[in-house]
Amino acid sequence: MPNLHKWRNRLFGNDLFGKTQFRFTLQYSLLLSLLLFLFIAIVYTLLYILIWNDQEQRLNKLLDKEIHALQGPLYAEVLNKKFDKPGERAFELSGDQAFYYIIDTLGNTVTGTEIQKELRTQVFDLIRTGALSASALEKIELQTYDEPLPHLRKANDRQQRILYMVGSRLLYRDGQLVGTLYAGKNVDFQKHLLQWLPAVLLGVTLLFQTLVVWLSWLMSRQAMIPIRQAYMRQQQFVTDASHELRTPLSVLLASIEALRIEDVPANDSFEQRVLEGIKDEVQRMIRLTGNLLLLARKDSGQAMLHNAWFDLAGVAVQTADRMSLLAAEKQIRLVLEAPDELRVCLDQEKIVQLLVILLENAIKYTTAGGSVKLIVAHKYAPPKGKFVLEVRDTGVGIPEEELPRIFDRFYRVDKSRSRQMGGHGLGLAIAKHIVEECGGTILVESRPGEGSVFKVEMADMLSPSER
Repeated sequence: MPNLHKWRNRLFGNDLFGKTQFRFTLQYSLLLSLLLFLFIAIVYTLLYILIWNDQEQRLNKLLDKEIHALQGPLYAEVLNKKFDKPGERAFELSGDQAFYYIIDTLGNTVTGTEIQKELRTQVFDLIRTGALSASALEKIELQTYDEPLPHLRKANDRQQRILYMVGSRLLYRDGQLVGTLYAGKNVDFQKHLLQWLPAVLLGVTLLFQTLVVWLSWLMSRQAMIPIRQAYMRQQQFVTDASHELRTPLSVLLASIEALRIEDVPANDSFEQRVLEGIKDEVQRMIRLTGNLLLLARKDSGQAMLHNAWFDLAGVAVQTADRMSLLAAEKQIRLVLEAPDELRVCLDQEKIVQLLVILLENAIKYTTAGGSVKLIVAHKYAPPKGKFVLEVRDTGVGIPEEELPRIFDRFYRVDKSRSRQMGGHGLGLAIAKHIVEECGGTILVESRPGEGSVFKVEMADMLSPSER
């Protein structure tokens, strides 16, 4: 079960490297499997061609040898019935010859024999109907018995259809056509061999498929090593830089506050404006370094939840009160719709941060006279409850083609407008991270000029002590 949980996290969780390695493994496996199946197909095709070519060459060589003998004195001896007795046939039957017949131009049988007497009638029927070509080899199925000798057969002996390869040669004497030689060989073994060969090759392929997947996993793991190392160095740099920046920025902010406490002439508005501007920029940089540090911890897998029971409705009221000042400055009406009490077990700090990001984003892109509405609701879905957070605004909206990218880091729909309004393009990326870390989903619906709706749905999570 632990291994199953680990693989599930790799495939469907937030493990970027696990997902990438899985994709690499899948791609390598598909490529190697394709090459393996292509190789098997080529091998089967070559074997198919070689086996039938070999049988055709054997039969052609046999027919050429026999027709050459018949063009000599042998044909006269055949006409004199010299080879009519068993064991004294003109041509001996063998593994390469199951039957042969010499038919004259009038359709009469000059001589011939077969391993089973039932073959003669079937072959002659094919000759009369023209099913046997005089210029090509044919593969035909004929009915035979398991026991070739009639006097040894039993009443329950079963019949079977055997594949034969049949060929013919025209017989000329003194430049005149006198007859046709027909000969056939049993190729049923080759037929069954080629029927079973795909199954054997497929079995071998399935065995090798396991090796292919294992090799693909090794190859993908080796390919991920330099990528992982480079990524970890980058994340370590971001983490270290964020830590190093926070300390001097905090000192700088404290120094600015100290300067403001000093006696500054009341009419020295220039110095006041300078100090306020410096303070705003320092606070902005502190928020940026904090966001970068949060995302760096998330990417490196260091993010942790501190779940505890709290009243989400009360937290929503407090957060809305804090954000109402910002909304009032832009002449925007902020509305809260929440139950009297809604207790959940989650990381309160992360939920507050999520609410601030969504409300701040809605207020930022809503024009004066508009409204922003925060909805907190509970949905019962056994065995766990679910709650929904919705932030609706009447702002500028988002074009449909931009919706898939609004949760990307540093992405802004309107870059010039976003710079004027402030922000770094990290808020929605952090919001999505918080929601996914808490096991929830976040969706957005928006139309230009009609506003946007951000909907978050989460399941109540148990605190560590209650798991």
